[in-house]
Amino acid sequence: MEDKVQIVNWLLTRRCNLSCSYCAIVKNYKQKPKEYPDIKYYLKSEMSTKFVLDALEKIQKHNPTCFHIFYGGEPMLRKDLPEIIRYCNENGIYYTIITNNTPEVQPLIENLFLQAGDIAGITSSVDPLPVVREGEDSDFKSSEGFKRLIEQKEIVNDVVAEITVTNQNLSHLHRTVKALTENGISSSITFIDPKKTPYYDFSNTTDEDLLVRNTMALSFELNKIKQDKLDIHMRDELFDFFLDGKVLPSNYDCKLENGVHNLTIDADGTVRLCLRIKGVMIPKLKITDCFMYDGRLLPSVKDFMSTDKNNYCRLCNWTCPMMTEITSKKPSKTNDLLHTDRRE
Repeated sequence: MEDKVQIVNWLLTRRCNLSCSYCAIVKNYKQKPKEYPDIKYYLKSEMSTKFVLDALEKIQKHNPTCFHIFYGGEPMLRKDLPEIIRYCNENGIYYTIITNNTPEVQPLIENLFLQAGDIAGITSSVDPLPVVREGEDSDFKSSEGFKRLIEQKEIVNDVVAEITVTNQNLSHLHRTVKALTENGISSSITFIDPKKTPYYDFSNTTDEDLLVRNTMALSFELNKIKQDKLDIHMRDELFDFFLDGKVLPSNYDCKLENGVHNLTIDADGTVRLCLRIKGVMIPKLKITDCFMYDGRLLPSVKDFMSTDKNNYCRLCNWTCPMMTEITSKKPSKTNDLLHTDRRE
């Protein structure tokens, strides 16, 4: 497989206005590996604006159709986010911004609209809706986020709801995706992923009862979404992954050691093994040092990544590497990944 990066995941900052129990990115935990810095380091060593723009330029030379996902923490907390987004708009860079879309960040989102102009994509978490009686409001924690996404789709090209499915909310999945689709909002479905070792430093989830397994209930929900042709990113391809009995609850092998198709950048500008795992060898590289003059990846990127994957990875079910593996093998699917039809 060719070393061609299809998606870059940016932890633009580890600062956040929330402190969720399941997130291990924005605070320290007792199980932190001795090789990993504490949160104070990341707050002091955050990437500069120039560093981010230089990295975007080099990645664009490597693959002009690469898709960038701006995570945090909460990326809206970066004062230079409007400048970063303007650069992406002016240089034809595909992206979305992952935000918690809470009331506290609404002034920052409004400021982004004012300063950056066109926003290509915003992605916000939406929890599956429970059943309610007619005339009652849905009682779930992201209902306000749901309403805000509906409002934002009027001014954002690609509005996406990120739905994290657990064993407890699986039965509400189809209903939620249908409601989003009916309101013109695309969904990105992921399944809860556990913290398998201390080196899995993105998630703090350890409850096995939350994990979604390959059951008749899962098959029912996913097949109903397919039959109704609801708006899901790479719906048919991803659902085949989930229904083949090999991926869930958390057993997907991204094969990054065979071909680097997905990169993750930490808040200090170093490369991570992936969003789930920081690694030990690969963080020795800054993203700006990962490319040769002609845009190709340095061989050491794959070497360090392979070493870390062999030593620290215990597999996962993260959807971004699934999508990039598909697009690496089937270039015709790249358009599905980029959602270019929504930008025209």
